[in-house]
Amino acid sequence: MYKFVIGLLLMNFLVNAYNPTIYELSLRPWLYELTYKYGRKISKLNDIPMEEFQNLKDIGVDYVWLMGIWQLGQYGLDFDRAHANDYKSNLPDFTIDDVIGSPYAITEFVCNSELGTDQDIINLRQKLNDMGLKLMLDFVPNHSAIDSPYRTSNIDYYIRAPPNTPTPYDSEYYLPDGVSYGGDQWDGFWKDTAQWNYWNPDTRNYLKSVVKKIASMSDGMRCDMAMVILNDLFYNKWKPQLDAWGYKRPSTEFWSEAIKETKQQYPNVIFLAEVYWSKEQDLINLGFDYVYEKWLLDQQATLDVGKVRPILSNLDFNYASHSNHFVENHDEPRAIIKFGGKDYISCVAALMSYSLPGARFINHGQLEGLSNKLDVHLRRSYKENGSTYAKQFYGKILAILKRDTFKSGNWTQLNVTGDQYWKFFAFRWTSSSDKIVVIINFSEGSGYGLVKLSDASSGQQTITELMSGQTYVRSGDDMRNNGLGVIVDGWNAQIFKYF
Repeated sequence: MYKFVIGLLLMNFLVNAYNPTIYELSLRPWLYELTYKYGRKISKLNDIPMEEFQNLKDIGVDYVWLMGIWQLGQYGLDFDRAHANDYKSNLPDFTIDDVIGSPYAITEFVCNSELGTDQDIINLRQKLNDMGLKLMLDFVPNHSAIDSPYRTSNIDYYIRAPPNTPTPYDSEYYLPDGVSYGGDQWDGFWKDTAQWNYWNPDTRNYLKSVVKKIASMSDGMRCDMAMVILNDLFYNKWKPQLDAWGYKRPSTEFWSEAIKETKQQYPNVIFLAEVYWSKEQDLINLGFDYVYEKWLLDQQATLDVGKVRPILSNLDFNYASHSNHFVENHDEPRAIIKFGGKDYISCVAALMSYSLPGARFINHGQLEGLSNKLDVHLRRSYKENGSTYAKQFYGKILAILKRDTFKSGNWTQLNVTGDQYWKFFAFRWTSSSDKIVVIINFSEGSGYGLVKLSDASSGQQTITELMSGQTYVRSGDDMRNNGLGVIVDGWNAQIFKYF
């Protein structure tokens, strides 16, 4: 059995940054879903019933990310429909009308005309702000759609084949005019996109203006594959083209400039980076408020508590508080699938992630325990009922996590002692109004452990297990000196409020 030092120092931090809950909605599929729910056509931003957003507010959501709001082109739609058989694995009964084009092949950063106008986005944001919600939008930095007007008006904004390249250009890499398909060093090329040239100062200035425009219309932006435009990675991918055209390495990173300049005008806008390849801390250093944190998820998915423990025992608070914690998003398999079809394990993994400081990320359909993935190119996923267990579990924990204590309290990682300590993780959140401890058994079979609560008040007190509502009378002195004794079922948790 995996052993760990019981005497690990406690980690106790004031969470200075707000710990928001971010909810992802794939916008066009969501409108399609609402059309059937309400029995009338809902295809525009102005058509969305505001009670849908109120429902999200009521469960503790802070930011609504409307993924896929910008203008798309005909090229991307035609391309995706020509490859429609690729979608059978996610939607066996798809029709060609279900293929709606990738939301990441953007022609211009203006509202998709099928959804409304820029002013409609601004108006929706105001309505959301009035009800206490914030709006998050996409910024796709790496590439444009192939039929972006800038490919005609400003071809030098793009990576192009070296001047001495024989024509016709190799269609595996280039469009007929020599502009490269969008891509990165690991994933090859996305042939519905054209690659921006980040070593051209004019391109940078244009894209910084886009960032500022998005900030003027929203409260935050999720930046797609944010690491691929870092100078080193960009040069690794595009060295032959950059050298051949004589482009010089920029003296600063794009993100450092863009975030600094944008926050001078819009100080409250937040930046969320989709990031992998061990570049998370680099992007935090460049100014991102939150970065994707996939390390913990990948270890959780092994179902091996011994692989999860090093991640949490070596947790850096600054990193955690800038992390975006998730168990699924539109790129990942559904959480239940990620955890081997076991809804109860996916749920306790989510609670573990959401018990850490940082942003808490929820994907539409996650709370219902859906298993079928919604492909970003499609307007619907395969119909299913979801998981009753997941619905009930998330209903309980979200009611707890929306407390102010979990938004802006003090966070501590606690030791669990006893022969079965290796099964457990414990996290304490405290504020002027609450003392709460989350105790998780991330293993098969029930376990017993003791959790010392150094701040427990003296004397007898009634403590409440918040998920069940059950109360217990315990000695505060005993909890402080010896520990709160708990028996927790396998792949489950208990959350106690004490004094």
